[in-house]
Amino acid sequence: MNTLLKRSSLSAAIALTLVACGGGGGGLAGIGGSGFISSGSITGFGSVIVNGVKFETNDATFDVDGVSGTQNDLAIGMIVNVNGSINDDGITGTATSISFDDELQGPVSGLLALDPNADNLTRTFTVLDVKVIIDSGSTTFDISGENNVPPGTIFNFDTIADNNNVEISGFFNSAGNLLATRVELKNVAFDTSSIVEVKGNISNLINTTFNIGTLIIDASAAILDDLPNGLVDGQLVEVKGTFDTINTITATKVEAEDDSVDDADEFELEGLITDFNSNADFKVNGIPVNASNATFEPASLSSTLKDDLRIEVEGAIINGILMATEIKLEDGNIKVHANIGTIDVAGNSFTLVPVSGEPVITVTVTTGTQFEDDVSASPSPTFNINDLVGGTFVEVEGHENDSSDGFTATEVEVTETDDIIVQGNLQAIIKDDFITVLGVSFQIDDIGETDFEDTNDLDITQDEFITQAPDGTLVKIKDKSVSGLVNGTADEIEIETP
Repeated sequence: MNTLLKRSSLSAAIALTLVACGGGGGGLAGIGGSGFISSGSITGFGSVIVNGVKFETNDATFDVDGVSGTQNDLAIGMIVNVNGSINDDGITGTATSISFDDELQGPVSGLLALDPNADNLTRTFTVLDVKVIIDSGSTTFDISGENNVPPGTIFNFDTIADNNNVEISGFFNSAGNLLATRVELKNVAFDTSSIVEVKGNISNLINTTFNIGTLIIDASAAILDDLPNGLVDGQLVEVKGTFDTINTITATKVEAEDDSVDDADEFELEGLITDFNSNADFKVNGIPVNASNATFEPASLSSTLKDDLRIEVEGAIINGILMATEIKLEDGNIKVHANIGTIDVAGNSFTLVPVSGEPVITVTVTTGTQFEDDVSASPSPTFNINDLVGGTFVEVEGHENDSSDGFTATEVEVTETDDIIVQGNLQAIIKDDFITVLGVSFQIDDIGETDFEDTNDLDITQDEFITQAPDGTLVKIKDKSVSGLVNGTADEIEIETP
């Protein structure tokens, strides 16, 4: 990816603009100032849930891609900025304004079927010279409501294709790649009349032609918005227009982007860590963070912060630095694919039953847990723990709890029945007998039907596995649904970390 485009895209990702509430024209300003501010992905509705806070929106204004809108224009996975207040309980609040602006829109190209380095759970492609990564578990897929996609079109992780015109929300990682939280299909087949959008810094300006990274922008007929001095080298802008599918965008609009960061007494930010030097010196979405005096959830996170972890940071912005008081892990290395056992709505938890007759795994959910229903033909936009049903097959991801068994879910997805998977820290292995993870023991097949793999997905022997994976090592156990072996037998055991 071009360095200039990478840097400008990272800057654009943290613009975090707020809608001015004055009548009529509106306007944009940098983040900060009075009021509570939250920036992150939408995880639920029934109001709008961002960063674990359920914001009431009865009196809120909405800005969607620079146009006045309503809450109905928002969707799961969109990265939004919320201005308003939060209540003393820490999980409810009131929004005065919510704004959304996608990161990128354009044609898919170079789509990779699956990424074996990510356990075949991700795919990559490029859009307008930006590398995009989609995840089968955490990326939400949707179809535009603009009636330009044929009825009955199916759009998801498996069916996305080269030349689709897509709109993408997400976070940039330390390599400048966009990890998509949401991908929306705008046109099944991109053509030269399809609309594209890209953000970046103006360079090599000659009259009304300039570059964003390697892209050539022809702005001779474009509307210039919030650019009182016209086009200027170095200015951060968003360009909308059409693309010749080679390298040139004919702009219909060039709009200034505001990447200023004002001080704020209360601020919540979700994103990926970049530029990590120490707990006192790193960035999230380009904003400097000092977490030297923060509390961590889980507590072990204090010693494991690093680039590309997805976290939520709470604190105050002082002199342009987010002084963190609390940091929560949004990613997690625990994964369980299994049937639901019991559901305790009042206790915000449910159990999973990977192996009949073995202990269940307790899953705790929070207001920040993202729920998805990939089975229902018309899933409810407010789908949550109240809608779960015992016996349903789910794929759950999360992180360990500090003081209790089980784990806390960051994502819960209802899917068709598939292989049983339990991924967590190895608790014990008894040669030619059982392996235990998350309190659940799987039998190791004694005639060699259990396959062992190292961190590079290469086959190893059971003795080599025991040598390479001491207790505490992150491992994944798979009990294949079509293996023919009895339930509770490990078909594959893979080392996920050294």
